[in-house]
Amino acid sequence: MPTMRLPPSALRAPLAARPLAPRSFATSAARAAGKESTLHNEGRPDEAEALKQQQLREQKQGQGKWHEGLASDSESAVKADRGDQKDANKSIGEMQRDTAQAAQEEKKKP
Repeated sequence: MPTMRLPPSALRAPLAARPLAPRSFATSAARAAGKESTLHNEGRPDEAEALKQQQLREQKQGQGKWHEGLASDSESAVKADRGDQKDANKSIGEMQRDTAQAAQEEKKKP
């Protein structure tokens, strides 16, 4: 009667699951681009720099304030959720009129 011979590896206890390749640390460059929705605008760096310089001038004069153009989309959303906007007390009708006026002005631009 032939005996079944198993390889020694079959007799060992199973190893715990482990990844095939060890994970390495990944790094990415920090980008100070501002709004996520305007990342690929060609004039964005110049616009952001102009806003920064304007903000610095205002701070030196003691009139520093928050500039939406320098904030990211998520920072703007948090500020709006908290009601920290200058237009927080406006009625819906007033905001709709302001939006319509801004849209008309935007159409006039080349």
